[in-house]
Amino acid sequence: MPTVGQVHIDQALTAISVGYRNPTYVADAVLPVVSVTKRSNKYFLYRREDFLSPSPSSGVGMASLRRPGTEAAELDYTLSTQNYSAEEYAYRGFVADAEAAASDNPLQADMDQSLQLTERLLLDNEIAVANLASKRANYPAANKVALTTGGAGTSWAQYASVNSTPFTDIKNGKLAVIRGIAREPNTMVVSVDAARTLADHPNLKDLVKYTHQDALTISGLPKVMRGLAIIEGATQKNTASEGAIYSGGNVWAADDGTAMALIFYRPDIPTLRTVSLGYTFEAPDDATGARGVAVRRWREERRKGTMLEAAFLRDWRLIAVDGSGLAVGGYLITSATV
Repeated sequence: MPTVGQVHIDQALTAISVGYRNPTYVADAVLPVVSVTKRSNKYFLYRREDFLSPSPSSGVGMASLRRPGTEAAELDYTLSTQNYSAEEYAYRGFVADAEAAASDNPLQADMDQSLQLTERLLLDNEIAVANLASKRANYPAANKVALTTGGAGTSWAQYASVNSTPFTDIKNGKLAVIRGIAREPNTMVVSVDAARTLADHPNLKDLVKYTHQDALTISGLPKVMRGLAIIEGATQKNTASEGAIYSGGNVWAADDGTAMALIFYRPDIPTLRTVSLGYTFEAPDDATGARGVAVRRWREERRKGTMLEAAFLRDWRLIAVDGSGLAVGGYLITSATV
């Protein structure tokens, strides 16, 4: 009797293949995309002091008090500008005719190459935003805190410590943003480690014990907590050197490698005279005018194949800053799980 291996020749399955892609990217939710027409240009900055400073009192009342027959107090404001410069970021890959012709079902060489190029660009975008928004040096002292470990620690992982009070940390962060930009912060991005640790905190468990699962994030946090829309930063990247075995690591982490949370304000729609933690300036493709990830393809006859190229033009900027260029539109919590 022949064996199974003699009567069946192994072939590739047509209904399944194994690929690795991040299911969600959150960068554009943290720094909303602003569509611009040129690669580089300027945007106007108003001074907080001109609009939020109370007028000095005259001793008999506010300076805006006008007596009969007198003129109103005259005010002025100043403007400055800041530059953005959208650089092009691109990857390309070659698909040989022989590879495309010989590929078994369900392989689609062109599509697989396009997906890889696009995925790598989206990962670059995520890393650029995470690195900018999670860098401690980008925030003034009043807009950041590093939690502590130990029996009296403030870290969200120190469940037994009376000083581990995540809602107080969130309250402090919200107040710092309000003081900085006169806007109630509306969003918090939490690294995946911090989200899972926070979800296990007794204070959070008590909050959500009667909450339906549909109202919770994957980690178990309320989708809206203390007025903040919760974004979980779970994007992964390979941290191993080239050629080494894959080693996964969090994209969303503070620049010291610790778990983080960022409380910040973002507008629903970027418009004139609005403030935001930051923006992503996106210019159109020089050749096609397309925005986002533009994929081009062309024949390489001498190599007998097709070249695919994916690219976008972007610049990432913190917008709500103080006179020293430090971000006051957000509040960064680091060492959240020590």
